Amino acid sequence: MVKEVKGCNRVIEITLDGTECAVKFDAKYNGFDIRNKSGKDITVSLKSGAAKGDDGVITIGDGETFNYMHMMGLDTVYITGSGAVAVAAKNEAAANFKAVQKGGGETVDITPTSLGYTPGAKMLYDGIYNFPPKHATNGNTWVDMVNSQTMGRYTDGSGSGLIASNHYIKQAGIATAMKIPDLIDYDRFTVELFVEITGGTTGENDIISNFDKAGFGIYTENGELNASIRSESSTSYLNIATAFTQNTPYGLAITYDGQAFKFYVNGALVGTKTLSDYKKSTKNTYLGCLGAGDTNYAVGAYNFYRLAAYSRALTAAEIAQNYEKDVKRYVDGEPDFPAEDETEWITSIAENHNNIFRGDDLFAKGYTIDDICAMISDGSFSDIYIGDYFTLSGSIENVPCFVEQTGDDGTKSLVESTQTVTYNTKFRIAGFDTYLNTGDTAFTQHHAVIVPDGVIGNNRMNGTNTTTGGYVGSFMFASVLPVYNTHFSAKLNNHLLSHREILSNSVTGNQASGWAWADVKINLMSEPEVYGSNLWGNKYDAGVNYRQFPLFRIASKYICNRNWYWLNTIAGGSDFTAMTSNGNATRNGAGVALAVRPRFCIG
Repeated sequence: MVKEVKGCNRVIEITLDGTECAVKFDAKYNGFDIRNKSGKDITVSLKSGAAKGDDGVITIGDGETFNYMHMMGLDTVYITGSGAVAVAAKNEAAANFKAVQKGGGETVDITPTSLGYTPGAKMLYDGIYNFPPKHATNGNTWVDMVNSQTMGRYTDGSGSGLIASNHYIKQAGIATAMKIPDLIDYDRFTVELFVEITGGTTGENDIISNFDKAGFGIYTENGELNASIRSESSTSYLNIATAFTQNTPYGLAITYDGQAFKFYVNGALVGTKTLSDYKKSTKNTYLGCLGAGDTNYAVGAYNFYRLAAYSRALTAAEIAQNYEKDVKRYVDGEPDFPAEDETEWITSIAENHNNIFRGDDLFAKGYTIDDICAMISDGSFSDIYIGDYFTLSGSIENVPCFVEQTGDDGTKSLVESTQTVTYNTKFRIAGFDTYLNTGDTAFTQHHAVIVPDGVIGNNRMNGTNTTTGGYVGSFMFASVLPVYNTHFSAKLNNHLLSHREILSNSVTGNQASGWAWADVKINLMSEPEVYGSNLWGNKYDAGVNYRQFPLFRIASKYICNRNWYWLNTIAGGSDFTAMTSNGNATRNGAGVALAVRPRFCIG
């Protein structure tokens, strides 16, 4: 049975007839959402002819949705069963686990962030949302909530009775070690486990490791709990040891920030080792008693509740937060989404963050630019809202400009030169995913639009009062903003995102009359982005920039900052549009120097 999805359609509902159905799309995608509405279990695979229990074959229970993020650019998924199912092709990397939540039968994405964990995890295996995306004791693989990779027993890739009834993954002995499919080979990292040590108190018993004369690990040995890391300059591992009690759940975390290796137990720091020459392992990481070099270690036994990895060192506060969440979920048995918590329900939906103004100082909350972008990149926007900001200051050297020069005959003219632009202002979140899926090449990265409260220097749109060549042909776009791009890319740790915008490139009479696609990082705002509609301009000025930023919709006081500043809209053969210092929309000659208030996307 074959079902073809034609054109640009990405969703299909089909009725399975008991045989394998090949669902084939016209384009290639990074993953598929499959919702089972058949009344019985179905199986899903990326290969034809695969059977239940084979590696990579997923069983989805009735009423469940599974997000199969393979990240391989495939056009076909194979489904076997009887009854109604829905399939959606997608490119987003976030898993799409669903749970009924308060709000008139609405559903919410169950992600690591919505469960309350620190955003930005590269992988997170959960003991509750495991196989299929809820607790199931009959599952034979453990599903990564971030990218839907599956982990099974090392020996056969699966494991009968892997998932226990009490929200944990069973492991005991060499034959039952588990191989993590994705390498944990980050320059900076955090690895977290919530685990119960049920057996093995003598000799070396590895809980997690990628040891291979390199890498890291957590293990028990002779009654102590140990964390180790290998340095390039050392012939042995740097080790941190502490006492532990058997048959007791522990929150374990190790971090490396490029200078220090830290070991946390139950949210508290127990030791630090200093090194700047971490020797990364190139081997897979294992849960249990098999090392990365396929070396068998003494037999230990464990119940695994949660595994997470980040490509940065979490802060002590983040480690403590995640541990407290583990205790509430796995020990205290608190529900993930309490029905009485209306606020949590509202804020757990990423799209709602475009409708909530907060105005917090993100740096004062302890976040770095990397932290902020991690919350953006996973699409959760976890602890960031419209109006939140961070303050930056600096100097931009060699910014092209025009300066007035007086000739010998007293005639004044503008000549091209350079200037240094200094700034110290709040950079405020104006919107989330504003340009998602736009462009002749789709912009697929989750992002936040940033607009400074103040201005970043003063400059002219052109050297004379002309709009010939449209906005794309302007001195501002072609010469000034590229220098801003370079500066802020470095300032923001390369988190400045490029996307495609369609911008005016010709003028007829008093209006733009043509457009073309261009690569954009930093740009001036359009009239619709500021006011919500075109006032002086037309469609050639709007392009993909036709949405008013949520910041200006919710808190219009941020539109006027008591400066005259440029917008990118054509207002005649000689004028571009601008915002005046007293708050009205206007036009001005392109050769006049006004303030530059750009916007850009980070993620």
